[in-house]
Amino acid sequence: MKRHNPPRLSRPYSSAGFLLPLLVSAEPTVALETTGAQPPTVVSPIGGAFLVNSPDGGVEMIFAQASGDAREVARKRTTDHGRSWSQPESVLKLPGPGWGAPLPLLTKSGELQFFWMVARGARRKPAVDYFIDVWQAHSSTGQSVWTKPQRIFEGYVGSINGMTQLRGGRIVLPFAYWVGGRPEAPPTGANITITVYSDDGGKTWKQSPAKLTAPCYENYNGSNYGAVEPTIIELKDGRVWMLIRTQTGCLYESFSPDGADWSEPKPSRFCSSDSPAWLVRLPDGRIVLFWNNCENTSRIDGQGVYTNRDALHAAISSDEGKTWRGYREVCRDPLRNESPPKRGDRGTAYPYAVATKDNKVLVVTGQGQGRRSILLVDPEWLCQTRCQDDFSGGLDGWCVFKAFGRPKGWWRDRTVGPRLVDHPDRPGAKVLHIRRPDEKDGDGAVWNFPLGRQGKLTVRLRLQPGFGGGSIALADRFIQPNDNVGEKKVLVTLPLGRDGALPGEGKLVPGRWHALDLNWDLDKAACNVVVDGKPACTLPMSKAPSPGVCYVRFRSTANAIDAAGCLIESVEADVSVGTTR
Repeated sequence: MKRHNPPRLSRPYSSAGFLLPLLVSAEPTVALETTGAQPPTVVSPIGGAFLVNSPDGGVEMIFAQASGDAREVARKRTTDHGRSWSQPESVLKLPGPGWGAPLPLLTKSGELQFFWMVARGARRKPAVDYFIDVWQAHSSTGQSVWTKPQRIFEGYVGSINGMTQLRGGRIVLPFAYWVGGRPEAPPTGANITITVYSDDGGKTWKQSPAKLTAPCYENYNGSNYGAVEPTIIELKDGRVWMLIRTQTGCLYESFSPDGADWSEPKPSRFCSSDSPAWLVRLPDGRIVLFWNNCENTSRIDGQGVYTNRDALHAAISSDEGKTWRGYREVCRDPLRNESPPKRGDRGTAYPYAVATKDNKVLVVTGQGQGRRSILLVDPEWLCQTRCQDDFSGGLDGWCVFKAFGRPKGWWRDRTVGPRLVDHPDRPGAKVLHIRRPDEKDGDGAVWNFPLGRQGKLTVRLRLQPGFGGGSIALADRFIQPNDNVGEKKVLVTLPLGRDGALPGEGKLVPGRWHALDLNWDLDKAACNVVVDGKPACTLPMSKAPSPGVCYVRFRSTANAIDAAGCLIESVEADVSVGTTR
């Protein structure tokens, strides 16, 4: 879907009006459990399109295509979870240029609602001389007859990230609009989040009285858009739950009894790097959330750096959002280790998901050239409690890029950091080599596993003779491998001294393989470190509110070039005794 982009405004972020082409990849982590659940897989590349359920339980792709000298909305159908699609079928003619693929909603009557964002104006200043209006059309008579598109909101509107029909029949569409002339600055940025709703099947629309905002802060590493790009879902108790993209480091949430009146937005439990989310309910009643559980990048010498969208995550709740499991990477940017483009959005953000009749989820997501795909996600995979990696499948499940140099225009270069090398003792096997090979910052590597408030991470590692120092940290979010902001956001860090010394009496002997266990308990705010089966030390954990541990980050902390570094043979996480919140 080609989205209407305002001028770049010297920033690479997706604003509340940037609706850009998306793209991703998913590389699975090896799971130990034999539940039959499959890791997320890319089933199809995709261009500008959205997915929607069909009345018989199938899934359709809605897109725009040429039709003679004009354009039309068309659709394809899949019966095998997106691996193959039927031939295109025309749905309706588009009114003119500037109209692309609409966001579709299947209503309880089996009809479709289409929503477009259509640009007009000089395209210089949002909501001053540049506008993106919301237009709507709906079907009747079994999707065979369509109304003429009507404009239901006039202004500058950002990405639409979810709409729903309530049990009583009301259709609710949330979005944010830019206030003309308002600066992207504290206290609440340039945008306001609202909803519009219809009680007559889309014939007429009303605007909610609530105007939702979120705080902004000076010196933020990005643009202070404010509260934008909301997603909603109806809960079983009748309330409507909204999650809103903000620049606060987390998604904000609001609740409504009817989709019109909304509570004041408050911080949710979900960390987010200024990116939108998507909520979807499975046929069995569970809720799945897709979002970027990422810590935003930090400024370098006061210069801004593009935000962190290197991984997309998913979590699942069986109790209407009270507790969650998973927090797992369902996809990682397939080009994450390369030098990034100097302009435009990139990464894994903007998920659009539908549930299949057999409780799977198809997700369209990704931003930038070579990054947009359809993923098939098995929610049971989110419920697993153990996983491991020994690098026999390469580095697909890891992020090992290294940012370096001064930022310029929100761009900062990247290169590959840690690399796989031959195992020193096992012919044919590989190990991960983490070091500081040059004057750039030391290497870093990040690996994700299922969330747990208690659990154990086992690492097989060897410090090479001449090791210059390093660290192993546990976190509840994705932190870029060598981003210094991570030192403040991790839950616990185990420093590895140059001679192998650990806090307390523990020690790793360079040149020898060790089994290192990190046994954490967030409720006790403690992490017990065990080396080769013997207690080594107990480290205090952060007491900041956290849902659990789901990441490990390895770093070289050498003060000078360290060609020796350390070798990682395998990692294994077990959170089967843990609980989530």
